[in-house]
Amino acid sequence: MSESSLRELGMDLIEERQFERALAVFAESVRRRPADHRSRMLAARCLAELGERERAVTAYHACAEGLLKRDYLLSSMAACKLALEMAPQERRLKDTLARLHARAARNAPGRASVPPPLPPDTMFEGKVEADLLELMGEELIARALEVLAAPDTGGVADPSSRPPLPLFADLDREVFLDLVQRMTWKSLPPDTVISQEGDVGDSLHVIVAGKAEVTRLVDGQRKTLGRLGGGSIFGELSLITGTPPTASVSTTVDTEVFEIRREHLNAVARTFPSVPQVLAEFAQQRMARNMMATSPLFQQLPESERAALLGRFTFRALQPRDKALTEGELAPGLFLVLAGELVVQKEDPAGGVVSLGVLREGEVAGEISLLAGTPATATVVATRKTATAFMERAAFGELVREYPSVKTYLDLLSERRQKQTAEALRPAEIIDADELVIEADSAGAA
Repeated sequence: MSESSLRELGMDLIEERQFERALAVFAESVRRRPADHRSRMLAARCLAELGERERAVTAYHACAEGLLKRDYLLSSMAACKLALEMAPQERRLKDTLARLHARAARNAPGRASVPPPLPPDTMFEGKVEADLLELMGEELIARALEVLAAPDTGGVADPSSRPPLPLFADLDREVFLDLVQRMTWKSLPPDTVISQEGDVGDSLHVIVAGKAEVTRLVDGQRKTLGRLGGGSIFGELSLITGTPPTASVSTTVDTEVFEIRREHLNAVARTFPSVPQVLAEFAQQRMARNMMATSPLFQQLPESERAALLGRFTFRALQPRDKALTEGELAPGLFLVLAGELVVQKEDPAGGVVSLGVLREGEVAGEISLLAGTPATATVVATRKTATAFMERAAFGELVREYPSVKTYLDLLSERRQKQTAEALRPAEIIDADELVIEADSAGAA
C-alpha cells in the first residue's frame, strides 16, 4: 500500500474515530517515508485523542522541526501551535518558533543567527523494522513514538535564501510568539465558506496549506475572481477598515488556515502597542501592490514605472459620510479608492439629489475638476470606512505633464463621466425630435 493510500485510509479511520488504528496507519507511513510530515502531524493528533498528550507534543515538535528544515514555515508554525495548545509553557516549541521567525525575518541579512535545534533524544532514532499496522495497544504507541519523534534526515533548505513568511516576519519576535499562541488553527473540508461577501469582517486569515476560490456576486451570478494557495492572506483590509469583505472565499480542497481575530490583535496590542501600526503598514503595502497590478490608472504606465507613480500618493482614510469632493468646490486633489467605496451624488435642478454611481477599488475621483480647473461637478462621499490614496492638486499637475498617457486616460474618463451625468439628469419627459417626426409621419399616413 502506497503512502498516499495509507494516508487516505488513516483519514477514514479518523472520521470513524478509530484513533488507535489511525495512529498505526499514519506512523507506518512515516516509517516508510520520514519526510511525510502530513502523516506525522495526523499521527500526533491521534496520540492526543488517545490521551497521550506528552507523546503528542513530542511528535508535533519533531514534525515542526522537519518542516522548518525544509522551509515549510507556515506548516511548521501550525505544528508548534497545536502542540502549544497542550503544553503552553513548552520551551522547545518556543525555541523552534523563534528560529522559524528568524529564518524569515526581513531585517536579518543572510542566514539568521539563531539557537541551533535541540539534539534529538537518542531513544528516538526511528529505526523500527516491524510493520506498525500489525501492532496495537502500548506496544503500538511506544513504537509509533520512536518513528514519529525521530528527526527528518532529508533535504536541507538553501541557507542563503530567505523564505517568505507573510505578515509574521514583520513582527518583532516576542510579538510573533504571543500572537501564535493566541490565534486559531482550523482544518476545513472542501466547499467551506471562510469569508462571506458582505458579512462583518472581524478576522484575518492565512492559508497554511490547501486551496481556496475567491468569488463575487455580479448581476445575480457568482463570478470567480481568483484562486488562493498556501501563504495567501485575506481579510486584513476589512479588519482594519471595519468594512464588509467585497468577495467571498471558499475552500476547494481540504485546507488548513490560521485565523487571527480582532480580539487576538487587541490582546497582543495591550502588551505590544506597535502591532496595529505593523498591520496597517502591511495592509497598505498589499493595497499598493494590488492597485499597481489592477487599477486602470496604473495600466497606462510600464510596470517598471508604477511604483514611482504610487510614491506620489499619500494614504488617506475616510470615515462614513466624509466627503472627498463637494459639488461647487475645487477638488483638493485626486482620490484613488484602495478599499471601501465612494458614492457620487449630484444636486438635481428639479430638487433632491441624484445618485450617479459608486466608485470601488481601483477607481479615481476628482479628475474632472483637476483637469478643467473648475469646481467639482458632483459630491463624492464615503458610504463606509474607505481607504484611499490621495494626490494633491500641485502634484497632479506635475503628473499629467510628465505622463501624457495618464492624462489621455483621465481626459477620456472625464469626458465619459460628464456624458453619463448629463444623461442621468435628463428629464424623462423630453422626447427626441426624431421620435416626434416619426410619430407625425405615421399619423399622416393613417
